Amino acid sequence: DEPMCKLQEGSGKGLAEWRYINVNLDASKIFRIGIDWLTLYNFEISYNSNLYITEKVTEEFYQENFYLNEPRYTLDTTTRLYENGKETYFRELKFNPNKILNGHNVYNSRADEINQALLILIDELRAKGIDIDLRDAKVRDIEINININKSFEELAEALVLIFINTPHLKKISRHTKNKSFKKMFEDESLYGNYGASLVTAYDKTEESKKLDIDIYITRLEWRFLRKTFNDYAKSKGLDNSLNTLLTNFDSLVDGIFMENTKKKLFQEGIKYLEEFLKPNLEKDFKAFKKANKLGKELGKKEKRGVYRYLEDECWIFDYSFLIELVDKYDKPHKSRETKSILKNFSRHNNLEKLNYMMEFIFNH
Repeated sequence: DEPMCKLQEGSGKGLAEWRYINVNLDASKIFRIGIDWLTLYNFEISYNSNLYITEKVTEEFYQENFYLNEPRYTLDTTTRLYENGKETYFRELKFNPNKILNGHNVYNSRADEINQALLILIDELRAKGIDIDLRDAKVRDIEINININKSFEELAEALVLIFINTPHLKKISRHTKNKSFKKMFEDESLYGNYGASLVTAYDKTEESKKLDIDIYITRLEWRFLRKTFNDYAKSKGLDNSLNTLLTNFDSLVDGIFMENTKKKLFQEGIKYLEEFLKPNLEKDFKAFKKANKLGKELGKKEKRGVYRYLEDECWIFDYSFLIELVDKYDKPHKSRETKSILKNFSRHNNLEKLNYMMEFIFNH
């Protein structure tokens, strides 16, 4: 079964496709669901270097903290010894397999890449006098994403729609240094915060240009924190161990990403579209026409430009919605009005972009 139905769309202009990619890069590793960052715990560690150690002594405990922070990974362990002989441990390894393997994080890693990255990381740590044993390691936090080969600007309205009901929604803009006030800031990211999971959509094009990639990239990213991944694994009859993740990658990684993207983003966005956005557009369309009719009866000059009015006062998500309104309320002038809408408002073609995103994501 297809995870999302295809929405009806207009016949707007086609979307810009990606143009050129550095021959040394693998496009299949860019445009796929995969892991960006992974945080592990419950592993064994030993070290013979004091370079990364800090100590703390209080009346209650002695604490030794081992902290190594590199651009590609962070290793953080804390051991506490209390007066009563009790010991507690905190151990965390956070790493980006893409950066370890390739020196950048435009790619998204699958199970094979994570395995390769861990072998390199283990060898690198051993060279520093640090030995880690990951046989019993478990997943604490996981960051999963997909890159979409369209610009953030082009997908902006479709992205806002699917983010519209996310809690604590924020939109971030960047300074373009343009002399025009209207063009001085350009949207580059959206954030939603569910507490134990975070969702982000942001422009990754500028970062990709540093790798000589002349393509548009918009990244959709989920961060599953604390027990979120563990609870999802349990729902599938699995656990949150590293080994289980690597041997059930499609079920766990693709599964949690698809499920959350479908239920919390697309279904909520389409619900907003059908239950709020379109009814409001229709209500304001009718109100404008009614006011014009009443004004005509009172001998007042008829106001022109219902579509401009709707553009200013409402959200015309897609020009096809205007054609639907004409078909419903102004059939005698449907041909004339449809031509006017296609000529002046076909730039509002966001159903096409919404459908594109759904097909791109859910056909993986």
